[in-house]
Amino acid sequence: MSGFINGKGVAWACGDAHKRQKRTILPAFGAPHSETSLKVSKASADRLCAKWMDIVSGTNDERAVIDVYKWLSRATLDVIGQAAFGDYFGCLDDPNHILVRSYQNAIASILGSPSPQHIFMLEIFKYFPTWITEHLLEYSKDKRCMLVKGMRETIVGVARELVKKRRDVYAEGSTDEYKDINQEDKDALGLLVKEYMKDENEEEILAQVRTLLISGHETTTHTLEWALLELAKRPGVQAKVREEARQAETAVRGRDGLWRVVDLEGMAYTVAVVKEVFRYHCTLPHVYRVAAKEDVVPLAKPIRTDIGLTTKEIRIPQGTRIVASIAGYNRNPDVWGDDADVFNPDRWMSGGGKEAATVGVYANLLTFWDGPRACIGWRLAVIETQIFLIEIISRFEVSLSEKATRIRREACGVVAPTVEGEVEKGVQLPLVISVVQQ
Repeated sequence: MSGFINGKGVAWACGDAHKRQKRTILPAFGAPHSETSLKVSKASADRLCAKWMDIVSGTNDERAVIDVYKWLSRATLDVIGQAAFGDYFGCLDDPNHILVRSYQNAIASILGSPSPQHIFMLEIFKYFPTWITEHLLEYSKDKRCMLVKGMRETIVGVARELVKKRRDVYAEGSTDEYKDINQEDKDALGLLVKEYMKDENEEEILAQVRTLLISGHETTTHTLEWALLELAKRPGVQAKVREEARQAETAVRGRDGLWRVVDLEGMAYTVAVVKEVFRYHCTLPHVYRVAAKEDVVPLAKPIRTDIGLTTKEIRIPQGTRIVASIAGYNRNPDVWGDDADVFNPDRWMSGGGKEAATVGVYANLLTFWDGPRACIGWRLAVIETQIFLIEIISRFEVSLSEKATRIRREACGVVAPTVEGEVEKGVQLPLVISVVQQ
């Protein structure tokens, strides 16, 4: 399905192909580029807040019900546009932008609320050779498959234009705006285009651009939605974030007015809230793997088998299909304590859980996975989530609307908010946004 939607990019590739693709684009998301990620994320957050301020200022009581999903998805598209491709899409300014029309509610429409027939076919596809599955999906007249193909055609056009634009720039030798202070390419597109110019693999570079476009904004959008919903439910937590954000803003203005990553890291309580959001609301709840060879997996606790034997390990035959639960680990009481199913940022103020083996790339969480297939954009996601929360909460009070009391978790590849009784309307999160005194 990943290949059908986004092409054979880094999320689809395996083995040596995955290593090569990841090696190409990983430098664009490394620690040296964190300050750039912060700069573009803050600029988008500022534009979003200005739009919301215009809306609420036009009301009598300076408060309005806003579907934050529609706004956040556009804002995060602008972030990934600048952070990964060096291009300002302008989605916040244009609700009819081609990317907005292609992506908003697309994943929920494609993967959400599957019918029994769809579930049956997905199970059957597991036993087909890949080439047969690809052929069936490509020529299917199913409504969801047609939606994917329509979206894919549009996004391929956008990706091809981005690549052409950068190739033309490189051909002219005008590359300064895409370089960092060390004269290295500062975004993924530059690295991809240089690689593409070596071997002319257009299909692969277009797949990479499509993968970064969807993964770079979809998951962060839903993370921010869940964060705002939790803060709307907890005015006390929201007030503490606001107080800390304003203190940090005062310090930044007193220095030189420029936010730095170290400023974010110094906000202990807000960092705790961000970590708890990533723990409690991992937007990608499961990952799917196939054992490339036979292996034996040790267990943290012994289990009793169906025939009554106790074992501390499990043999995994080659070809075994594995569903690894990120959500299960992130809410495991053995790791996080008896309140693992409770949203509680304070757990991070006192160590963040019980003693356990360190996993993942961030905060002992599996949210961004681990190992060679860990999320390459995790630093951007963390920085973007925190600066958006800082900008929004320092300016607005967020509270529950009537519909927000009926939010349900929709499993659609990611976990997105929908309203009970209005699932057919797709993803939505209507919250009451009101101005707070500066």
